[in-house]
Amino acid sequence: MRMTAKIKDFREILLPHSDCGHEREYAEMMAEKLRAYTDADKVTVDPMNNVIAYIGDPEKYTIMLEAHIDEISLIVQDITEEGFLKVKNVGGVDRRTLPASEVKVNGLPGIVCNIPPHLSSDPRKVPEYEDLYIDLGLPADEVRKNVKIGDRIYSTAEMVELQGGRVAARAHDDRICAYAILTALKKLSALIKNGSLDCCIAVLFATQEELGSRGATTGTYTINPDEALVLDVTLASEPGVKSTCKVGEGVVIERSGYFDRQMVRDLCKVAKEKEIKYQSDVSVRSGGTDAAAVHLTCSFVSTVLLSLPLRHMHTPYEVIDIADVEGTASLMAEYIKMKFKKSPKGKKEVK
Repeated sequence: MRMTAKIKDFREILLPHSDCGHEREYAEMMAEKLRAYTDADKVTVDPMNNVIAYIGDPEKYTIMLEAHIDEISLIVQDITEEGFLKVKNVGGVDRRTLPASEVKVNGLPGIVCNIPPHLSSDPRKVPEYEDLYIDLGLPADEVRKNVKIGDRIYSTAEMVELQGGRVAARAHDDRICAYAILTALKKLSALIKNGSLDCCIAVLFATQEELGSRGATTGTYTINPDEALVLDVTLASEPGVKSTCKVGEGVVIERSGYFDRQMVRDLCKVAKEKEIKYQSDVSVRSGGTDAAAVHLTCSFVSTVLLSLPLRHMHTPYEVIDIADVEGTASLMAEYIKMKFKKSPKGKKEVK
């Protein structure tokens, strides 16, 4: 399997901010990347900042590839008399990681702080949001000139290349899956260019998943696909986490009463035939990812959830394996080839 997912390309996808409700600039960047595979007017950014792209004739059988591009963040709730910022979360921020974290507000560097352990009645307790503050190092009047209630607060965590092909960064959830979709399109680029796929590939980079799959609901309704491959991250085994999924052991093909059995069988078959490493996991509910919204939109969409194993979810340094990203992209590309590649005479190949 030729490696097309590259660590050096991750920075462009992972480092820009796209917090829930403020994804427009990031969405425009991703829309431009999708225009490499289709006509410019077939790629749009809708009022919810969803990126929607049609690769091929939208009147044909449509398979949708979906991942969300929003990320968790903090929001300024108040400014104290001393000039400290009070904060609230936007999405499921892990409060345990916040004290002493470096952040930025309107370009100003700051530090998340709370009561010193010497004065705490229980130093082991995770601080509640009402006990957390941001120190910008400025007098109160200067803070009020530069910061307003409702401004967003961003982590400044950088991407870190670990050993063994592992990468740590914020917002792997779920933008690494958007990257996997772009990598799958790269693998299919020759067939797309030659018109050799008897289908329409619709791409949905959805917003506001961390607030309840809001973008996936409206975006899927717009596309109304026949089937969908939804991509998200899943909890991988780590200290304190008992999971059957492991980082580096391949894409996870989720099994559930909610997901299309034939699609699951076909994906497993393709993975075995093409020697793509994969894992299986059982989802007892459809909630927690955009798959819950996608499969019940319109008149029902045949859906499968593909998951990328990830450690340290919703922290500034989520960890993934580049080989899992590559395998996810390869599985999507090979699945689409298996179902929709035309024969040399123009008829769809029958597998």
